[in-house]
Amino acid sequence: MKRRLLAASLILMVTFGTIGCGETTQNVEATEATSETVSEALAETEGTDESTETEAEETVESTEKEEENENMGNALKGTQKVVVIGQDYGPAVSKTIIKLDEKISSESVSADSFKVVETKESFNWASLAPGSKEDSSKHIEMETERVVTDAYTSDENGEKTDSSEYVTLELMYNPEVGSPFCYDLFKGNNAICNPYDLEVLLKDGQTIKTDAGEDVSAIDVDKKVDFDSAIYPDLANTDITGKFTGTDGKTLCYASYEPEDDGAKHALVIWLHGAGEGGADPRLNTLGNKVTPLFGEEFQKVMSGAYVLAPQCPTFWMQYKEEGDWMDNPGTDSVFLPTLKELIDDYVANHENIDTDRIIIGGCSNGGYMTMDMILNYPDFFAAAYPVCEAYSDSGIKDEQLQAIKNLPVWFIYAENDTTVDPKKFEEPTIKRLSEISENVHTSVFKDVHDTSGNFKGQDGQPYQYMGHWSWIYFFNNECEENGVNMWQWMSEQHR
Repeated sequence: MKRRLLAASLILMVTFGTIGCGETTQNVEATEATSETVSEALAETEGTDESTETEAEETVESTEKEEENENMGNALKGTQKVVVIGQDYGPAVSKTIIKLDEKISSESVSADSFKVVETKESFNWASLAPGSKEDSSKHIEMETERVVTDAYTSDENGEKTDSSEYVTLELMYNPEVGSPFCYDLFKGNNAICNPYDLEVLLKDGQTIKTDAGEDVSAIDVDKKVDFDSAIYPDLANTDITGKFTGTDGKTLCYASYEPEDDGAKHALVIWLHGAGEGGADPRLNTLGNKVTPLFGEEFQKVMSGAYVLAPQCPTFWMQYKEEGDWMDNPGTDSVFLPTLKELIDDYVANHENIDTDRIIIGGCSNGGYMTMDMILNYPDFFAAAYPVCEAYSDSGIKDEQLQAIKNLPVWFIYAENDTTVDPKKFEEPTIKRLSEISENVHTSVFKDVHDTSGNFKGQDGQPYQYMGHWSWIYFFNNECEENGVNMWQWMSEQHR
């Protein structure tokens, strides 16, 4: 830098000094020649200086990186596994369980010490805005800081203990934060986010202590989350590995639950998922629609123990052509109709304690359509049905089909503000027609779909409003009644 200033001063001195002594052509030419010579020297000097400065900057950066690496090298290394729970709106990552190299003193751990940053795959909703030039077919990565609500030493399953190599962080979640699912608007279904990372750090100035009393000011935790090794408490007693291939070559994955074997016969309750939960991973169709209450203590107690079967369609239940068409289904059979019936028959045949007079079928949206398709084609097989926001076009249902199910108890559920499946085109005309010939029609009709747990509020402080299509939430929360009759209790009483 000093050399550059000296050279610049030399140019100014030569230039102003020569012109000031007399403006002869010779002097001007000499000045220009001298200036050019000095400028060339300056250019060379500047090149040298810039190179020197660059080298200095690189040295500083290198030193900083070395210090950072040295600090991380001194950090306790760790891995993590997450806990995923079912909520009304879908799954949520509620905890991360960190395994560190050394035991940590339980007294040194607090929520305020940790920072957690979530980075995950997301549909690019902003690309749908008017004037956007972004490619909406390409997913993006969203970064969100997760609020740590509690922290404590634990066992490997996240249960509190004294000093331990495991530290569990409980994370805040709500309908807009913490889901491990990525919904693709164009594909019409969910998938587990890839990537899904949780960066876990100690905040600046915060420390924890090892069991030996040593301060720890940094931790280096592998941020990649493996959902195959995650803990799913709601699926603890559920088999999510089922797979069945029908005579037509179509394969359906499925989740299932078996009650305790007490030697008695038990009902079989079937749940058919909506459009967003198709695929070949039953975690999607059991957590996407929060099917887990059917495996839970309350429902099982009401049913005096029940088998639960949750088949998963590889595409969409409403698909009515082998080419894949489904959204414009005019009210005709699904291409998966025979395969689904074969799966049910096979499951029943392999579980001798299923009461074949107490097989109850239901589902939501796409699955509500499939519920209707099944009972319209096999009217004498089921004891009852519970279609939720069902999407079977009434115009495709023949009078003789309704006549065939007039003795079958059917409980319809929907919300009046459903804009995805318009009740005026689907449920309402079907309910009206069926009610005219049957006394076995029941309904639970809601004005909207909102949070009833008290846990989630909108910006106006009122209960969080879900899409009007999500009326299955009321079914899974046991909030469907008609004239004082509880729906779950009604289900438990149905026999063929």
